Amino acid sequence: MPVRWTHVVLKVSDLDRSIEFYRRFCGLEIVRDGRSNGGHTVWLGPATASGRSRPPAFVLVLYLHAVDARVDHLGFQCDTREEVDRIAAEARRLGTLVEPPFEGGGDIGYVTQIQDPDGHRVEFTYGQPLAGLEP
Repeated sequence: MPVRWTHVVLKVSDLDRSIEFYRRFCGLEIVRDGRSNGGHTVWLGPATASGRSRPPAFVLVLYLHAVDARVDHLGFQCDTREEVDRIAAEARRLGTLVEPPFEGGGDIGYVTQIQDPDGHRVEFTYGQPLAGLEP
């Protein structure tokens, strides 16, 4: 089996606040909650309509810890330009918009960037060519 990308870990200062952010803007839900065992991580994955029949292909792990390192950004693909605009408008309302939507063309597509409660940048795109990335 080839190596495949399975997760990104972000250090966050408040788990509940970060869970709410990634639920609201990215449509992620808790797939594993380590807090019930006295841990300090929560795993988030794509929401499903009928429950999970298998593990998600990729998860975002939130790790309660001092935020002393950053990734450049997390990328999420939207189904429409209007969804990108809606996310940007909500982020603007909350004061977390980093880059308003714009058409970047080529490998970029229509894109906006916002930031989560700890300053991590999250990018939302429409029309970013993803063909060839599937296994």
